[in-house]
Amino acid sequence: MLKFCSSCGQPLALRQLAGDTRARPQCTGCGTIHYENPKVLVWCFAHWQDRVLFCRRATEPAKGYWGPPAGFVELGETLEEAAVRETREEAGITLDPASLILFKVVSLPHMSQIYVGFRAALPAEPILAPGPEVLEARMWSERDMPFHELAYRQMVKDAPEDFFRALRTGQFVADSVTVRPPSGR
Repeated sequence: MLKFCSSCGQPLALRQLAGDTRARPQCTGCGTIHYENPKVLVWCFAHWQDRVLFCRRATEPAKGYWGPPAGFVELGETLEEAAVRETREEAGITLDPASLILFKVVSLPHMSQIYVGFRAALPAEPILAPGPEVLEARMWSERDMPFHELAYRQMVKDAPEDFFRALRTGQFVADSVTVRPPSGR
């Protein structure tokens, strides 16, 4: 949580504002309200035929584990532009933002994060050029996918399995799920 106002530098105090349902940080000097919002991440299941692009992470968290190209949305980007940028940075593939189709939204309220997953059918088998955040990039079939080496399983639980199932059947239905921490936390 912020402690000082980004407008004037004075300390912030939690205050319940009239008509609001929760206390929010408000500047003790200029009165600016500092809303705290979740971070938004995107990922993209780029696929060619029955194979899906995954990258082995070169950085923490989850260094050495596989995941689809993913990352935080930057200021000034649309969700699609962020997914395109992450796919280009991590695997060297340039996608058309208009080719992205919503696949899954995962809300993680306990982490103040929202993950937005897209899918994109590649027009040809890609030539992969992993970027510095990636140890290697590879197109995996469901049969060969190292499910036991996937990053962030606790957050996007069945996303790869759901995607492969939809790819097999041709039945893609965008859905939204909420993931909560296990009891006792």
